[in-house]
Amino acid sequence: MNTDPSQLLAQLQDIHAVGRPLWWPPAIGWWVLALVLLFLMVVATRFLRLKLAARKRRHEWLRALDAIGRELDPQRDAHQYLASLNRLFRAVALKAFPGTGCAGLQGEEWVIFISSLLPENADYSSLAALARGPYEPVPRFDVQSLAAHARVWVRLYG
Repeated sequence: MNTDPSQLLAQLQDIHAVGRPLWWPPAIGWWVLALVLLFLMVVATRFLRLKLAARKRRHEWLRALDAIGRELDPQRDAHQYLASLNRLFRAVALKAFPGTGCAGLQGEEWVIFISSLLPENADYSSLAALARGPYEPVPRFDVQSLAAHARVWVRLYG
């Protein structure tokens, strides 16, 4: 096994340049970036779909509120007007606060629940008609104030 060192040196080749890197497959950093971007796109799409659904639902409830005002005369059909507004308040509450037990609230507790979630700078005495109105023979209430409170309720929580 005695080899001549000059023969070993003759087998060595000179340094050569490496070729250009290929574009495929990409490095691991590009894969991670692609996954992060995909995740962000999925989250953004889901967020936008939820926002658009809430906006559509809010507009439908506002149209329903306008329909109540057009189709029912509060002076002639006061009980039905109050029942329709109460259904609207309750539908919004059930969607906005599903785990709070608001579905079982009745009377004054229901009015307190609604008024506690509305802005504090207004007079909510007209909301009492939702609690006592169905039991009065001829309920008296401020139609504009009650409709305005319903509109605020839908805009805030619809």
